[in-house]
Amino acid sequence: MLYSGEIGYVKSSDDSGVTVLFATGDGCDDCGLKIVCAPGKQSERMLTLPQPGDFQPGQKVQIEELANLELHLALIQFGLPMLAFLVGLLLGYMMPFQHILPRELSAFLLASVGLAFSFFAARHFVQRIVDIIPEKYLRVTPCA
Repeated sequence: MLYSGEIGYVKSSDDSGVTVLFATGDGCDDCGLKIVCAPGKQSERMLTLPQPGDFQPGQKVQIEELANLELHLALIQFGLPMLAFLVGLLLGYMMPFQHILPRELSAFLLASVGLAFSFFAARHFVQRIVDIIPEKYLRVTPCA
């Protein structure tokens, strides 16, 4: 999971949110989910969440993942294109284009159009998820 169970330290906190600092681990170089974290110059990552709370700078906190972010992103990035391709393929075989194009060619062309459409749809959905990641997917809790 992206942040679930990860421990960091509060860098700043105010009424609008809290900024948490993490030490960069060995897995950050190969991570493909650099959506909300960006490695800093001193091998640190920062995460800003719009969660007001009674946090003090330097306080040790833990990040909880509320929903499975990686599963949602994988379904959008892989499931949506596959579904669009298969629907286009099916429509291409069922539509009456046989007097203009061979059935296989019309199926391939409509499947390609579906795949192109899914690119823009997936991009839109991923951007919407990235915009709501802090509110829906992550929560900061103080460590005991």
